[in-house]
Amino acid sequence: MAMASSVRASLASPPPSPLPPHLSPWSPWTEVDRMFFTHGGNGPSLSDTSRANKEIEDEEAAAVSEPEEEEEEEYGGGGKLYVAVGKNLKDGKSNLLWAARNLLAGDLKLVLLHVHQPAERIMTGLCKVSASQLEEKELKAYRMIEKDEMTTLLNQYLNFCSVSLKVQAETLVIEKKNPASGIVELIDQHHITRLAMGASLVSMKRKAPKSKVAAIVHLQAKPYCNIFYICKETLVCSREATQLSAKGESPQSCYASSVSDKPEFPLRSLSLPPGHPGFLGSTDEQALPRRSRLVANSVENMSVTQPQSIDMSPTSLYLNSSQQSTGGSSWGLNDLEIMDGSPAPVSVANSEEYQRSMVKTIIQNEEFEELHQVRNELERSRNEASEGRQKAERDLFEASKIFKARESSLCKEKKDLEERLTREKTDFEKELHHICSDLQKANEQRAQLENKLLQANSLIEELKQLKVELQGEKDHAVRQAEEMCQINGNTVFGGAVALTEFRYEEIKEATNNFDDSKKIGQGGRGSVYKGFLRHTTVAIKKFNHEGATGEKEYNGEVETLCRMRHPNLITLIGVCREARVLVFEFLSNGSLEDCLHCKHQTKPLPWRTRIRIAADICTGLIFLHSNKPKGIAHGDLKPDNVLLDTSFVCKLADFGTSRPLNLTNTTVTPYHQTNHIKGTVGYMDPGYLATGELTAQSDVYSFGIILMRLLTGKNPIGLPNVVEAALSNEMLHDIIDTSAGVWLPEYTEELARLALRCCRLDRKERPDLAKVVWSVLQAMMIDYDCKPPTFFICPMTQEIMRDPHIAADGFTYEGDAIKDWLQRGHKMSPMTYLSLTQHELIPNIALRFAIQEWQMQQQP
Repeated sequence: MAMASSVRASLASPPPSPLPPHLSPWSPWTEVDRMFFTHGGNGPSLSDTSRANKEIEDEEAAAVSEPEEEEEEEYGGGGKLYVAVGKNLKDGKSNLLWAARNLLAGDLKLVLLHVHQPAERIMTGLCKVSASQLEEKELKAYRMIEKDEMTTLLNQYLNFCSVSLKVQAETLVIEKKNPASGIVELIDQHHITRLAMGASLVSMKRKAPKSKVAAIVHLQAKPYCNIFYICKETLVCSREATQLSAKGESPQSCYASSVSDKPEFPLRSLSLPPGHPGFLGSTDEQALPRRSRLVANSVENMSVTQPQSIDMSPTSLYLNSSQQSTGGSSWGLNDLEIMDGSPAPVSVANSEEYQRSMVKTIIQNEEFEELHQVRNELERSRNEASEGRQKAERDLFEASKIFKARESSLCKEKKDLEERLTREKTDFEKELHHICSDLQKANEQRAQLENKLLQANSLIEELKQLKVELQGEKDHAVRQAEEMCQINGNTVFGGAVALTEFRYEEIKEATNNFDDSKKIGQGGRGSVYKGFLRHTTVAIKKFNHEGATGEKEYNGEVETLCRMRHPNLITLIGVCREARVLVFEFLSNGSLEDCLHCKHQTKPLPWRTRIRIAADICTGLIFLHSNKPKGIAHGDLKPDNVLLDTSFVCKLADFGTSRPLNLTNTTVTPYHQTNHIKGTVGYMDPGYLATGELTAQSDVYSFGIILMRLLTGKNPIGLPNVVEAALSNEMLHDIIDTSAGVWLPEYTEELARLALRCCRLDRKERPDLAKVVWSVLQAMMIDYDCKPPTFFICPMTQEIMRDPHIAADGFTYEGDAIKDWLQRGHKMSPMTYLSLTQHELIPNIALRFAIQEWQMQQQP
């Protein structure tokens, strides 16, 4: 019906612009007109009709050629080809490659059309949230990141065009949530007439894309835009423009587009053969609008040439039985003869009723075709809707299954997370309880330590007072002792030191009558007993020799010890001339020989202690040799005569063989000449054995042997040869006494070489004790003794503390360091990294005194 109304309107309206010439030979109205005027109708002659038809054809050719020239001009020069590119770089490059090969020609410029889609939901942490929930600063930063990514993507496309396609391209970007609406808006804004874009699916029935974006663009894009749909570098379908762009449209083109837009289905000529491009069902759909205009123009031409001879009344239409039986969809025999140009009966050709029936038949057939096409379109739409609904139901079912699986998975994860959080919370609570308990205990310990510190401070004050009192008592006791010495007639040797004279009964009582169980030492000149004399533990030495020899040895030792007092010489307390007894201070660790052999199950001496013992022996010998007015040579220096106190401080003993050194006009070195050589084999100077001259260098030789024994722990006889051979063969580590611990290699080699120098046969080649030996031993002691105890070091500054303070964590720090730590806002311990309950600091006075005392000891 719409087609009929459009034909009636065309009969009453002025004639439109002529149709293209290549379609006019197929127009049924031309044949009807020719037949009408040829067989004697009431109208112009055949020549007039021919001239009229020729004029119409010329006008049609002019009308059609003008848009074609405009179209060629628009496509050929100065135009632009737009290619839609998305985030998929591979598909975008594929579309650009096809467009460059097939569409880019002449002066066309390539423009990359891109729709930027801002993300509506943004990933934050482990989930996505709406962009409206983010803060403005965060959202702005995320949008900047998105734009940077878009710029990078477009730069890759531009680089591909310039490098691979050898074409300079431009970009056109719009920001939209929906890509399809963005493309449609760009087409409208920039009057885009050529666009290439991707499409994944195509409807073969409608020859239109089925993908969402392409389908929306296909329906909503302006009719003047020619769109090419590409998939994998292949053109899958296209949509040709049905009118020209609003820019530069001619009146004829505008009118033609308005006419073509009115009917939904274009008019078709029923006189065309099935194989012709204009036949119903032909694939050339572009000719349909032109055919509609062709029919309308033919009717108008006929109305112009003979307006008074056409009657559109229904009664004038006649159909034969064959036409009625086929539904008016085919022509009769006479009609075919007329359309083929064969002569028709005169009665039919001259009949006006026949002309009207022809027009009505054509209109009815066109209407039937339109209805048939509408029905097919509706059926196809219904099938597509059914398929879409089924697919949507399947997708919904699959999405529901996925959602349920995801929901169950999330519920399980939630349950596991809640259980884990519950366990961790329980563990944290237990740990917090333990920490609180430990902290409470630490606070209690701190309170106890503070009480002890207060008690220690009060005790120190009491000790100071007691020291003053004891000093007074000491002075008084000294005065009393001097008075008692004068009363008891104690002997004073040489006016140096007054010795206490003990009675023989006291000596016998102290030693249980010299019981063997009290004996602690046995020598060639006497025996040594342990006794308890006048509330003091002492060592009592009883000489064995009787007569002049025993008396001489006894007096010589008493005289030597009375003249000298030194920390490394044993102290003589008193004498008992009646029994030839000497009373010495008692040294609990016995002799060095006992310690080297681990007698009484004692522990081996550490190598540091051995170095200090060697230094003490060296100090004692230097004191003896430098005695004034005459130096003294010990004469029998060996480990048995080296005694050790509780702190392993060395004290030289047994001065029975010691002799003063005399200097004569003929000698340079002081010596003592004797014919009665005494000593111990292995420690005696070979020069002393050969000449009988006892010198200070004789003691140096004995000291060298003792140094080798401290180093190796081996027997003294032949020891210098063993050490020298080990040094020569670099096997010194094989003879070192490993029971002393791990010796420093540099110390062992230096001590071995020093000992060999002390044992040289030539006395002149032996080193001086004060200048050489002592400097070497002192350097070794300073090297390991100068290191302070670890509790003197601040754990923060790693330096010796000057003002130690105790913090709440129980550790002691340098006062300035811990104060600076707390002032900077730290609330945790620098050692335990636990929170400090309070920031009060307590001065550690006892530790500060200990550090100061140690520092004074280190001063030379």
